[in-house]
Amino acid sequence: MSPTGRGRALLALAWNNRLSRGYLCLVEFLACYALFEDVYLRADTMFYVVPMLLTAPTNFLFTVAFAWIPTDAPFYLGLALGALVNAIALGALVRTVRRRRTSAATPV
Repeated sequence: MSPTGRGRALLALAWNNRLSRGYLCLVEFLACYALFEDVYLRADTMFYVVPMLLTAPTNFLFTVAFAWIPTDAPFYLGLALGALVNAIALGALVRTVRRRRTSAATPV
């Protein structure tokens, strides 16, 4: 399989089922609200913790990896990449459950 084929297969895992798609949409909404609150409202809240916990533990690895960037970008890059990795894992789980269900339903 070519490298682009593997990338497409991974993205298909992250997007071709309702669970992964819903997870990505929820993370996107919460991250956008956290950014809106940080930039426009200048509120002194800790709402950014919610999307961070939703994408844990993978976002921590990416946040630390991009810590050399001197802005808030590592936080948002960690959220995006952590959500993508988690969505791929959810997609693989859904695919495995579907395969087992169909294999158990077929008579031997």
